[in-house]
Amino acid sequence: MPRARTTTSLAGPALGAAALVGAGWALDAWLRDRRLRSTHRILVDLLLNALTADDPGTARHSRRVADLSFVLAETACLPRRERATLRVAALLHDMGKIDDRFFHIVHSRRPLTPEQRAEIKHHPHQSAHILEPMEPLHPGIIAIVSSHHECWDGSGYPRGLAGGDIPLGARIIALADVFDALTQPRKYRGPLPVDEALDEIGKGSGRQFDPGLVRLLDAWPVADRWAEIACNGRVEERLAAAEGDEEDEEEDDDLSPAPPAPSAVPAGAG
Repeated sequence: MPRARTTTSLAGPALGAAALVGAGWALDAWLRDRRLRSTHRILVDLLLNALTADDPGTARHSRRVADLSFVLAETACLPRRERATLRVAALLHDMGKIDDRFFHIVHSRRPLTPEQRAEIKHHPHQSAHILEPMEPLHPGIIAIVSSHHECWDGSGYPRGLAGGDIPLGARIIALADVFDALTQPRKYRGPLPVDEALDEIGKGSGRQFDPGLVRLLDAWPVADRWAEIACNGRVEERLAAAEGDEEDEEEDDDLSPAPPAPSAVPAGAG
């Protein structure tokens, strides 16, 4: 019996020590995760600041695309972590355009020539390369950013992916990208009304865009929120133009296949 009492008397302190060690490990893991996320937010801010300094118009466009994508992703019931990755991918999907070789293309005041279209097709790869260090924290971000100009029917670029082979995040960004391009002013045309922009996108359903996602554009709250973001964006663009910053507006690439009408969907909008 004395041995039993000794064993029992040692069990309490041992369990207490184990609990303290476990709590210490948990606290250390929480602090490391918090520091990592803080560093990540700083990195995203730095990249956005670099994009804004180089091309304010593209930065404004990217923020709107992120907001539009997040609304659609919530309606599509993407898990929280995937929505977080999608938001960062949408914010930075055009980072590759800060490359000097794209400067004259992005800032062109006229529709792109065939040669310029061919050159700008390299920007998704460049964007993915810049974001490569974020892959451990946001798994899949490289695939999303490098694929946001792929088309549902396989006619997009850079790899000609089709259907479900295109990452879902990239399919969402593709829709948001084109919607923003259509509903915001460009150097050579005015913005389309929201209803007309959605009609144009509908023409690309099953060809350029995921038809399941296109159907969600009529669902609540997507239609209302997208219209609100477009309206706020036009105000933002007018203010930027009034401040003399229209020279930096993000240019419409108009790269992927689109209906031949003047209001055709600019698949290469971002």
